[in-house]
Amino acid sequence: MQSLIRFACLTAYLISSNLNAGVDDDDDNRSPITREVSVTESSKTQNQAGIITQRIKLAVRQPEFNAYGTVLSLEPLLNLRQQYLAAQAQENSAEARYYEADQNLSRTRNLHQQDIVSTRRLQEQQAQWQNYKANLATSRNQQETILATSRMQWGDKLTEWFTQNHGKQAEQFLNHQAQLLQITLPANTRLAPEIFSVDVDERGRRDQAIKATLISPAPQVDPTTQGERYLFKSEGRKLPYGAHISVWIASGKQGESSGVLIPENAVVWHLGQAFVFIKSEDGNFNRRLLPELIPSKEGYFMEKGFKPGEEIVTTGAQTLLSQELKNLIPREDDD
Repeated sequence: MQSLIRFACLTAYLISSNLNAGVDDDDDNRSPITREVSVTESSKTQNQAGIITQRIKLAVRQPEFNAYGTVLSLEPLLNLRQQYLAAQAQENSAEARYYEADQNLSRTRNLHQQDIVSTRRLQEQQAQWQNYKANLATSRNQQETILATSRMQWGDKLTEWFTQNHGKQAEQFLNHQAQLLQITLPANTRLAPEIFSVDVDERGRRDQAIKATLISPAPQVDPTTQGERYLFKSEGRKLPYGAHISVWIASGKQGESSGVLIPENAVVWHLGQAFVFIKSEDGNFNRRLLPELIPSKEGYFMEKGFKPGEEIVTTGAQTLLSQELKNLIPREDDD
């Protein structure tokens, strides 16, 4: 029976705490998101519990919007490269044969004018010259067809990179120093002219995202969403081919907001809500609610409810939460 009473008291408190988490006291000047519950720990206890704090840093957040993308396989581009270089070699061979046939035809004409060779020999040389000329034109047309097809799928820049015999840009991909990403924007949005890089991560972790640099717009839009596609290059991390990636794109310098940066390891969870502990000047630790988690490169951005310079618990927050909840349970001797 005593255990049931303790459980009922704890449940009632937690429900009351959650219902009032966003309500400000009439005499309190804090933001509505900063309902605080104090836990008192001495310096000795703090050291024994391994509680570590750090000062909250000022941060400026640039508005972002999300997109998605895919890590593309290089197989189609490798096939393009192989086909084009093979066609180029054929053209060089056809051009050499045509040049030789043209020289032979010129000599045969001079000899025929001097009645040294027969008309039939001249006609044979002309037929051979026509054949080599047609082969040269076919080789050139084949290259143009390959280039046109590639531009329709990959755009001008990638086509240029992968059809050069010793292109440095293509060698980065061929040597696995870079990977090709295709990023699809939401419908009715476009990449701002000043945006040349985005942040990407294959696990959706904003704090672990890497930079990807713009190559060019993709010629084709997404067939399902009709969103515009862009081709990017990523370096520094091996992403699995075919992986779906999360993308964060800056929406411009307008609308920047100031706030603070909350370290990710400072956040603790209870009953589906996120909290942090702030150390007050008198040594108490105050639990504050985080009503919204806005991921950033180094943690979470908070515009209100915190001040730069406040001490936030980065190690030991879970210990403080456990101690707080433990203190809520009435002792059996208190019955």
